[in-house]
Amino acid sequence: MHAVAETVGRLRAAPGTFGLVGANGGTMSKYAAGVYSTTPAPWRADRSTALQAEVDALPAVEEARLADGWATVETWTVKYGRDGARTGIVIGRLEADGRRFVARAADGDKALLDLLSTGEPSGTRVYARSFGTGNRVTADDTMMDELFPPRPAVLRDDYQHVLVRRDGHLLEVTINRLEARNSLHPQANEELDEIFDAYFRDPDLWVAILTGAGDKAFSAGNDLMHAASGKPMWVPKNGFAGLTSRREMPKPVIAAVNGFAMGGGFEIALAYHLVAADTTALFALSEVKVGLVAGAGGLVRLPRAVPQKLAAEMILTGRRLTAAEALHHGLVNRLVEAGSALEGARALAGEVLGGSPTSVRASLQIMAETQGIADTVDAVTHPSPALDELLVSEDSVEGITAFAQKRKPNWLNR
Repeated sequence: MHAVAETVGRLRAAPGTFGLVGANGGTMSKYAAGVYSTTPAPWRADRSTALQAEVDALPAVEEARLADGWATVETWTVKYGRDGARTGIVIGRLEADGRRFVARAADGDKALLDLLSTGEPSGTRVYARSFGTGNRVTADDTMMDELFPPRPAVLRDDYQHVLVRRDGHLLEVTINRLEARNSLHPQANEELDEIFDAYFRDPDLWVAILTGAGDKAFSAGNDLMHAASGKPMWVPKNGFAGLTSRREMPKPVIAAVNGFAMGGGFEIALAYHLVAADTTALFALSEVKVGLVAGAGGLVRLPRAVPQKLAAEMILTGRRLTAAEALHHGLVNRLVEAGSALEGARALAGEVLGGSPTSVRASLQIMAETQGIADTVDAVTHPSPALDELLVSEDSVEGITAFAQKRKPNWLNR
């Protein structure tokens, strides 16, 4: 309305001229435009429907939800806060594959913000990187690394929301948020994401266990109190707990479920390779009770793990499964006495550690590679590099030699 009022004033001061007013309709898929003049014109019937059909018929540009790499700016805007702070928004095109993305200009890149504010940045080369908080762009990759230093994939000595314990080749991770029933907020998710990055890259760690502190809850899922407070909410690119969206999980992860595994807590367990639960464990996707959906994999993984009617009932009603029911339906590998979920997971981990770590990794890789192959014979004959690497590994030689010599193998993880 401010733009229309300003245009009317200018046109009255200069009769015979024209004014164009554009307006964002609230989302990036809606845009309005109006042409104003002091000279009357005959009414013309609206052709919006036909014009929109023509636009819809044009080839669509593929969107990159996660944008990484060099790109060019296609369009942009700058939002100003009351204190003068600037937020730059860029719609760009990735050089590698031509996909289009939306990103924020990194807050610390003053040169780029100045260009977006006063210059003509269309066609400018920028560098994009994706984060759990969204895509960011900077003037170049050097500035990106300066503002967002790459995180080393090593375990820290301490974490604020998580406890970590190494025991030989075993990593034990405990969600330590007793006051919130071990629910996860962005900071806890980021710590878990960092921990599992380190776990998967550490050749001396072969199996990991995740559990929850105390005896009341493995994890109550998303921290709704944090969300209700109005604080920013996000999850890492690798998903809830740093795992539910992780494409590659090359080493085993075991869930030790003690008490409630609700919502996101259940989705964590569904994403893990193995689950040990004590008799107090309860599993549920309760998101519909609070106006949400199980968007961290529950809507996909649960119907693939149990009969569809049961999955639909759990998803649509929030029905809880007891530990015994979960064992019956194959959601749990081991059921142990109350208070001993971690001990049960340790025993399960010990059995995995008794085998060759290279064989375990190869098995997980081949299972992942063939999961989407519908034809059984095609899946069986699928050529996997994991098998080729395994057959020439030192552990393969050691396993066969130890069997022939009737002794315990000495695995080298290579």
